[in-house]
Amino acid sequence: MLKNKTLWLGVMISLALLAVVFYGTDLQTMGDVLRSANYTLLVPALVLYFSGVLMRAVRWRFLLRSIKPIGLAHLFQVTVIGYMANDLLPFRIGELVRAYVLGETEKISKTATLVTIVLERIFDGVTMLIFIGAALFLLPSNAELGSVEFSIRMLLLVGSILFATAVVGLVIVARFRERFDHLIHRVLARLPECWSARGLKLMDSFFHGLSVLRNPADALAALVFSIFAWLFEAGMYAVLAIGFGIALPFPVFVLATAVANLVTIVPSTPGYVGVFDVPVKAILVLFGVDPNVAASYTILLHAVLVVPVVLLGLVFTWRLGLSLGQLQKRSQSGVSLENA
Repeated sequence: MLKNKTLWLGVMISLALLAVVFYGTDLQTMGDVLRSANYTLLVPALVLYFSGVLMRAVRWRFLLRSIKPIGLAHLFQVTVIGYMANDLLPFRIGELVRAYVLGETEKISKTATLVTIVLERIFDGVTMLIFIGAALFLLPSNAELGSVEFSIRMLLLVGSILFATAVVGLVIVARFRERFDHLIHRVLARLPECWSARGLKLMDSFFHGLSVLRNPADALAALVFSIFAWLFEAGMYAVLAIGFGIALPFPVFVLATAVANLVTIVPSTPGYVGVFDVPVKAILVLFGVDPNVAASYTILLHAVLVVPVVLLGLVFTWRLGLSLGQLQKRSQSGVSLENA
């Protein structure tokens, strides 16, 4: 793993972005800001955060319903385990971990489960674009934003094109499965029998995971709960900000939530170190927050987003009788070899 170039690229990017976070700040002043913050607001902030995680579990239940009805409590636990894995393990393996754990515990296809997780990421992306558009519409025009506002609008435009293309493509594949099945059978029939059977099983699991797109009601419910989930998280950002004396309109935190989470597609260390922090701090500074206060707030915000879910995820993993290392190895091999 230590020889992997992508891992080291992520480490270098994270270190460079951390330098950007601390640029123009005074460590002593930051320490004073952190000491004077109101930490009693951590309680409502965490309630909002885990309410958002629960909304994601509800969304996943809609995405999985055509595969198998699964209890909400179990989906919540598996979602938390996936978040924990993304925060502690490299290569964002948390998605494979979720597919493996749910596949093993519910005896369903890990490939189909992984496809529903890919759909989650698409719904997340669409939600972030909705948030950016709504925030730009609701916030008053600010001349100081200048090129930054232009960059955000370009991010909105490019993201909209990419996600719209992905959504339309997957909907077409799901709606016209029979035609694609016929084409795939013709192609795979030319392969050796063992490879043909394996390919057909893989494609069947893939189409099974897309089943929700053939049900507009469930797909719409998934989008609605995506919006609820991220609104809860934006609410967490706003509540923690009050503890630092940051008084900004709620759309600013909606914008920070959206931009920060879209930017985390950039390679980084586990937990999105630096990649998450730079856009949050930058947006707060753009709206008049002192850089020392903005950096202090961002550090605490990131810690609150990571530490509680990691601790809870480790508890859930222990209850499954697994260690973190076992979870990593089994999820990588379990999902890749399912159709072997």
